[in-house]
Amino acid sequence: MNRTNVWILAVLALLCLALAAPQALAQGKAAQLKPKRLSSTGDSMTEAIDAELPAANHWASWVNGYHGFWEWLLGLTNVNSHNQRITKAFGSSGRANYMEAKSGADMFDFPAQAKQAVSRKASYVTVLMGHNDVCQDRFIDIPSDEVFEDRFREGMETLRQGLPAGATVYVVGIVDIYRLWQVAGDKRALGIVDCEVLWAATLLRWYPCGTMLNPLIGEAGRQFTRERNVAFNAILRRVTEEYQAQDSNHHYVFTDEIFKYPFVESHVSDIDCFHPSAPGQRKLSEITWRHGPFAEPPK
Repeated sequence: MNRTNVWILAVLALLCLALAAPQALAQGKAAQLKPKRLSSTGDSMTEAIDAELPAANHWASWVNGYHGFWEWLLGLTNVNSHNQRITKAFGSSGRANYMEAKSGADMFDFPAQAKQAVSRKASYVTVLMGHNDVCQDRFIDIPSDEVFEDRFREGMETLRQGLPAGATVYVVGIVDIYRLWQVAGDKRALGIVDCEVLWAATLLRWYPCGTMLNPLIGEAGRQFTRERNVAFNAILRRVTEEYQAQDSNHHYVFTDEIFKYPFVESHVSDIDCFHPSAPGQRKLSEITWRHGPFAEPPK
């Protein structure tokens, strides 16, 4: 056999190994559990703050929401949440629906919420966290990439070590906060007060997210905040993909589709001009489910 043929065979062998490697990794993963035990980690967005009423509207949460007799009777919005979709696709037997998310939580709170999810023996954990890291009173309070990543890794490691084999962790990128500011600019809270007037309370720190809503920061300041938004999403993607590649016991999925989606005014709360409205929560559920780990119906 001449040298040329040897090289050709060597290249072909390497190509075969490269093609087989992803398949071998996939085959090496623990069988994916059905998402019957759901636990959500996150902040006020997952709690559905001010989605329809001025409080936490858990029935309208994109992930944990529900729509029973009383919600129907009161005319509350059916957001068709992940919780509802799971029951429809996988049945009600063995179902559990836990919300660890808390209004005001940031990535520093993720490890504790992850610990709670582990205590639930969750088979499906959602992570929508980071909005309050971007939304600060002052630019100096926005955490560095290193600090943000350290806290995220700490929470992910808690999940890796504690969740049952075959569990799925679904990490959702931070919404484009700049886009929400844009679309709500001409909106009125309760149809009475201009949202921009409400946002002016950030000057006194009576209203959150001065790094985007403060009327004095200007476009340059808002673009800086958006850059941090983008940077944090990049960290979420990279770390999630790393865990998916290296952990054979669990399944990890990332999407940033809600960052890309062109939300409109009706998707923003009529109460606080900033959080998702009930239609906004419904849209969040639709997008995240479509791009998530259980979009395909069970076979």
